[in-house]
Amino acid sequence: MDADEITIYRNLQKHLDELPIGFPPTNSGVELKLLKYLFTLEEAEIATKLSFAYEPIETIFTRVKESNSALTELEALEILEECVRKGTIHYKMEGEQKLYANAMLVIGIFEYQVNKLTMEFMDLMKQYGQEVFDVELFRTRTSQTRIIPVEKSLNHENIVETYSNVREIIKNADEPIAVTNCVCRQKQDVRRERDPCKLTDRYETCLGFGHSAQMYIDQGWARRIKKEEALEILDKNEETGLILQPGNAIRPNFICSCCGCCCGLLRDLKKMNNPARLLKTNYIAEIDTELCTGCGVCVNRCQMDALSLIDDISTVNRKKCLGCGLCVVTCSEEAIKLRNKEKEFTPPGTIDDLNSLILTKKKELINKYEKLKD
Repeated sequence: MDADEITIYRNLQKHLDELPIGFPPTNSGVELKLLKYLFTLEEAEIATKLSFAYEPIETIFTRVKESNSALTELEALEILEECVRKGTIHYKMEGEQKLYANAMLVIGIFEYQVNKLTMEFMDLMKQYGQEVFDVELFRTRTSQTRIIPVEKSLNHENIVETYSNVREIIKNADEPIAVTNCVCRQKQDVRRERDPCKLTDRYETCLGFGHSAQMYIDQGWARRIKKEEALEILDKNEETGLILQPGNAIRPNFICSCCGCCCGLLRDLKKMNNPARLLKTNYIAEIDTELCTGCGVCVNRCQMDALSLIDDISTVNRKKCLGCGLCVVTCSEEAIKLRNKEKEFTPPGTIDDLNSLILTKKKELINKYEKLKD
């Protein structure tokens, strides 16, 4: 890249770094290569004029023309629409008006690459993650997703809030509802790092709701479904052994169904000593040692390697257990149950509330760091 290109992409990097999940710089400059892959120079300049809040083209163009008086509003709109097609920005409809906004790299741009992943993109993402972005994801210790238990793992003894009940989430979900392919499963196929997913050859496992789902449908990345089919898909996902991960809000805009071999988040968490502290869950598995026969089915079922056999008895690693309930439903001896944690977590109301919380915590960390420097 020449000096002018570097300046444009560096400006975009700094702009995106202001988002709740930022876009931090690296020593190697891989973040600029990643931005060049995602945005042309024209698109990068326009993207720096967007906000994380949704705005109409008229508002955005007032900022665009300050630095590019030769560009017309129609040309700016065409550039925004190309960014939408490429999955590098958000949009939503309010009535007849279309609103645009910056998207975070995760959850956002990466997920929007569904059905169009390339080896080049995955190599850049892998390097960027290893250098700084994986740390950025967990910087505030406020996860973008949470865990809800599979329905059949709960019993009358459990306290089940509506936000932990998958059927209630679907019942109250904003329309439309869409199902799309798992981008993580596709990522692993593109990288050819291993054999196909150990749990399933199904790709249509992820659900979206509301304006996020509408964007997927409009762009041909997903198909619209009814609530009844959404529940059927989740039933299949539970039977398969996939962990249910909605957005970390009472009213989430998606539910992912994840395996420990493909999901980038779960794979990273499995490497940590205490992933249960980072990924919010209100349940934990408990073993009745008198009933356990040491068959090992639960050990194989667990996607987090949280279960192991010690002296032929299943044992739970409390720091790794996410309370997903997958082990409960396959225990023929009914030796495992979920119990509510003593301290329960109530998620933010909406994804917007979640992002505000992450941004607030991020600013607090930055201020704390600046004070230490002084």
